[in-house]
Amino acid sequence: MNSFETLTNRWYIPARTLPVYCDSDGVWHITGYPEARAVLQGAVRQAGFKAETFERIPPQFRIEKPVLFQEGEPHREQRRLTAKFFSPATVRQRYIPLMERTADAILAEFQQKRRGDLNQMAGMMATSVVAEVVGLTESPLPGMTRRLDRILHANLDIGLDLRHLPAYLNVQGLVLSFYLRDVRPAIRIRRRQPREDLISHLISQGRRDREILVECITYGAAGMVTTQEFLCVAAYHFLRHPDLKEAFLQGDSERRRAMLEEILRLEPVVGHLYRRAEQDLEIVSEGQTVIIPAGALIDLHIMEINRDARALGADPLAYNPERETERGVSISGMSFGFGAHRCAGEHLALTESEVFLSRFLALPGVHIEREPALGRNETIEGYELRRFMVAL
Repeated sequence: MNSFETLTNRWYIPARTLPVYCDSDGVWHITGYPEARAVLQGAVRQAGFKAETFERIPPQFRIEKPVLFQEGEPHREQRRLTAKFFSPATVRQRYIPLMERTADAILAEFQQKRRGDLNQMAGMMATSVVAEVVGLTESPLPGMTRRLDRILHANLDIGLDLRHLPAYLNVQGLVLSFYLRDVRPAIRIRRRQPREDLISHLISQGRRDREILVECITYGAAGMVTTQEFLCVAAYHFLRHPDLKEAFLQGDSERRRAMLEEILRLEPVVGHLYRRAEQDLEIVSEGQTVIIPAGALIDLHIMEINRDARALGADPLAYNPERETERGVSISGMSFGFGAHRCAGEHLALTESEVFLSRFLALPGVHIEREPALGRNETIEGYELRRFMVAL
């Protein structure tokens, strides 16, 4: 479908067309899919999502790393132990009924008011699901959504020197509020009566409150902001293209999932992944061997990687949910990452999106009342849609 125009093309500046290159600052850029796969399977460590800011925390305040920043065997073991919370069977049995109830409640209010901000509705949907998975169920949802959103939009370039002190104090205040209002009440309940959620799992491992707090922020951010923005961008395209909307509503679950993944390939919520080379990396690119030196920062450009015809098939700039990809390549490209740090909540997010959008798009007369304002979220290096007004 050549008329499919991505929202992010309005402000996205493509990187150089070379699959791998080094800039004048010594940062290595990856724009090709095979090269990105080689990097993410190599000896690298997490350098995105403020991982290196975490490393600057003074030793006296240091805590056990959250799973997002762990590497090697500790990371593999933690992923193994928490996989049960995100498995297809768990999503089907435990979370789909919650998703359906939540979507119905949100859309019932929308139908009553006849207009609303889709970004806010999507935020409520995403937060309700992630709250159940994590165990943040002891405080009112709207307040927790706002507190998480403030943390995600805070200046996280923090430190204890005078220049960074205001940002540091602001973040500390936001995190303290989230802990006192949302996390601590959930921990107290689960110490007395464990449940099948992440907080109970962390308590069973002997993790301290502040370590649980960091994991709650990590999973909350991953589960809320990414799904929230994708729900908005997918709805935008379906509402702009009635034929796509009708195909989505008439399709079975497999068809709907393919349509969502193709939109996500073209509009990845997380625009960049960052890694740092632990040792010299040898990358074969177009028949040439390139050596990325140990210690180098590597910037993986997800939008370009997702449009590499070598892996994603012919005409990669076009929308085509039936596209034939290289063997082992997801139709969504690397929108959920790749390798050890691939997003654990992939199935959860796609199911949640399918549940909400199948109900929202089926509402008679639903349409865009005001085009959303397109901005950037610096924490996840991606887009965000605000003041997205829809009406009946």
